[in-house]
Amino acid sequence: MEQAWILRYGELGLKSKVVRRQFQRALKVNMERLAFNSGISIFKDQIKTMDVMRSDSSAEETENLLCHVLGVVAIDPAKVISDTIDPETVAKAILANDPKAGIPRTFGVRTRRVGPRGKYNSQQYSGELGNALGKIDESLSVNLTNPDMWIRVVMEPEKVWLLGDRITAPGGLPPGVQGDVLCKIDDEHSLLSAFLIMRRGSRLIPVEGSDEKLLSILRDWDPRLGRHSIVHDSNGEKRWRHPWGVVGLSADEGESMVKRRESDIKTVPISTLEPLCGWTDDEIEDLSKHIRMPNEHPCMPNLEAWVS
Repeated sequence: MEQAWILRYGELGLKSKVVRRQFQRALKVNMERLAFNSGISIFKDQIKTMDVMRSDSSAEETENLLCHVLGVVAIDPAKVISDTIDPETVAKAILANDPKAGIPRTFGVRTRRVGPRGKYNSQQYSGELGNALGKIDESLSVNLTNPDMWIRVVMEPEKVWLLGDRITAPGGLPPGVQGDVLCKIDDEHSLLSAFLIMRRGSRLIPVEGSDEKLLSILRDWDPRLGRHSIVHDSNGEKRWRHPWGVVGLSADEGESMVKRRESDIKTVPISTLEPLCGWTDDEIEDLSKHIRMPNEHPCMPNLEAWVS
């Protein structure tokens, strides 16, 4: 059966069409570069508006890679279980893939229909599929309020995908879409602070004195770490975008490193960024684990900033 992963986006979907395309393009470039650096082959496909990733590499390697892609909120493992949408055929395929088949449980069905409407809409198909499952496996009973398991499917006109357990991804925005930030990464505090700024879409520009071992952790998230953003001036000439903030440096130190042109009319003072201000020791410890092993230590659900 075909194995794939459907990517779920958060605030990217709230942007205007033009901005959303720009952000998705940056996400795609970062993901492809991460895959290249890791030696993992990935192939991008589309199910209507949903981005689908396929890979020849192992599921563990692929999911670890996708958990490092900033901008992705969740990942749904998916596989095609039927080349027909017939509810009875699909129900048999679902139960054939269920290691707990025959064990008494409650369940509910959620259907996402994509493509032109055919014989069923989403709600109708969920009902028909649930009815077929109950007839084939009498140990199952329907509970749409708080079931033991949700059976999630994506229905195309001529095939059905079964979705696995959802994997929590880091969320945020792809690096490079919100300008550049100078950073000096020489301890754990500056590492975590820089990561939080990166997660909000900024490209980190490390300065002299940064610890290469700590920078290697950040490169697992942004393969273009240290690459200045390019903008066009009023004459159409390309130039580096001026950094707008600093991490691990004072504003004066950062300002001394910025090379402003005499022709620059409008300038904005550099901001000193302290994103860990107010964090507890436990939250910082959790973040330290997440940045190193995001597939084993997902984002902290108790922090509102993580769900953006």
